[in-house]
Amino acid sequence: MKNIIFIPVKILIVIFFLSVITSACQSIYLASTSQALLVNKQERSFNNYVEDTIILAQLKNSYFSTNEKIFFNVGVEVNEGRVLLTGGVEQIDIRIEATKLAWGIEGVREVINEIQISNNEGILNYADDLVMKTKIKGKLLFNKEILNLNYSVEVVNGIVYLIGIAQNQGELTAVIDVCKETYGVLDVIEYVRLKSEVNYN
Repeated sequence: MKNIIFIPVKILIVIFFLSVITSACQSIYLASTSQALLVNKQERSFNNYVEDTIILAQLKNSYFSTNEKIFFNVGVEVNEGRVLLTGGVEQIDIRIEATKLAWGIEGVREVINEIQISNNEGILNYADDLVMKTKIKGKLLFNKEILNLNYSVEVVNGIVYLIGIAQNQGELTAVIDVCKETYGVLDVIEYVRLKSEVNYN
């Protein structure tokens, strides 16, 4: 009787772990496939997407290792090797250091420094900025005339910063209008390139 009971239990355990492993592999595959589909819908090539992701990871790691104030207070967006820095810091030296570190990353073609100097309690505006950013991204997502995946949005103290690739001037104008019409937005600063100007080599 012991052998009859023992063997099925071992088999069940093996089957259980096999099912877990298979499920995990399927999840990884589906996640990778979903990410690939999202990348395919962007104007950036897959290689550019990977390069941008590497730059972002290396820069964030550099900020964390060098100065935690930069890591926690500076937002980073990377598109085609163009790095957009946003956020608020208390000293100009930190702002300069963030720029130097960005230029030190291989593959960076341009650094756009929009870090604000804020020695008061302006960081408390973060919650309002987050609400505005969420609203803007939601509007872009549900606007069928806008390829929202091609845009990165950051909001700092009511100022919206855009970086990405626009299909045409009309789409860019529509994106800017969405931002300006969002309650609480004080200004919109864009570093968006038109698709016709992009070199895909």
